[in-house]
Amino acid sequence: MATREDQRREHNEQKELESLRRVFESLDRTKCGKIGFKELNDQLIKLEYRAKRVEVEDMIWEVDEDCDHAVSWDEFKLMFHRCRNDRTGLEPRKLFNVVEFMMHDKDSSGTIDMDECMEILFRRFGKDQLEERTNEFFKHDTDGDNAISFAEFQKQMAAIRPKRREAGKPSNGNRSTTSSVSVGGRK
Repeated sequence: MATREDQRREHNEQKELESLRRVFESLDRTKCGKIGFKELNDQLIKLEYRAKRVEVEDMIWEVDEDCDHAVSWDEFKLMFHRCRNDRTGLEPRKLFNVVEFMMHDKDSSGTIDMDECMEILFRRFGKDQLEERTNEFFKHDTDGDNAISFAEFQKQMAAIRPKRREAGKPSNGNRSTTSSVSVGGRK
C-alpha cells in the first residue's frame, strides 16, 4: 500500500508531466512533433529575450540526440529529467530554463505571478516551506511589479546554479527553490 508521501509524489510527477506536455505543445506551433529553430526563437522573442541565432541553435543542439536540428517529445522529456536530477552542474540548461519558466507561467503572460509561483513551490516543497521559498523567489523581482519576467528568472537561475564539480564527488546537499542553469557552451 502506498504511503501518503508516495501518493503526493506520484500526483506531483503527474502534474509536472502534464505541465511539461503543455509547454512542448505550446512550443511545437507547427504540430509536427518537434521544436525547431523558428518556434523556439519566436517563443524567446515573446518572452522579450533577444537571443543570437547561435544561442538558439545551441539550445537545440544541446538536447538534440538524433541530430535532426529539432527537439522531439522524447528528447524534451529526457532533457527535463536530466536537468531536474543533475547534482553535478554539468547538464546544459539553456533550454531547460526556458521550459521551466514556461511551466511556471501557466497563463502564458510572459511573467510568473505570485499565484503561479506559490502553486509550483507548494507542490515541490509543501506547506511548511512555502512562505520562505516564495519570499526567496520574489527577491529577484527587481522592478517590484510582483511578477517575475523571463529576464529576472534568468538572473535568478544564474545566481543559484550549482557549481560544476567532478562527477563522483559528494555534493553539499543544498537545493535551490527552482532548478538551475549551466555555464554556457556545448556539451
